[in-house]
Amino acid sequence: MKMGMPPIILAIVITLVLLGLFVLIDKFLNPIIYRRRFEKWSKERLKNNRKADPRILEKAEHGTLTPDETSLQIKGRKGEVVIFAWTDVEEIHAFKRDLFTVDLICIEFLLGENRVVEIHEEMMGYHDLQPWLQKKFPEIQANWFAAVAFPAFVTNYTVIWKKPSSVGTTSS
Repeated sequence: MKMGMPPIILAIVITLVLLGLFVLIDKFLNPIIYRRRFEKWSKERLKNNRKADPRILEKAEHGTLTPDETSLQIKGRKGEVVIFAWTDVEEIHAFKRDLFTVDLICIEFLLGENRVVEIHEEMMGYHDLQPWLQKKFPEIQANWFAAVAFPAFVTNYTVIWKKPSSVGTTSS
């Protein structure tokens, strides 16, 4: 008398295999597909010379960013004002917040004395700040936005700039 695999065990094995395939596709294949679609879409937009203004997301109600030669002024949602000098920045991190239906690109400035200041793409002046970041921190990772933006709904926490350490110096 042959004994086969009980139907419940077979169903569990098939379910686990299908679940594993789904996870692999979601984790590895989808990011590749979406990155290629984005690159194709980007080239198409550049070719057609139709530029969408990214500032459409920015609203003063989320806060305002005002950079200048020496500092960045941030006026928060409730009217609070934070100002820090570019020279006070020790690290810059970029990441995404999952807001359920959309992602929010955020930048975090680590300042001395464990101070952290966070901004995001919906704050007025965010897109105008990008050239200032390149100017003030020329070593900033050029591809940081793509590394943070894709895949969607994943935090993708990335250190995009770090103050060069003073290796070899000692304090007395």
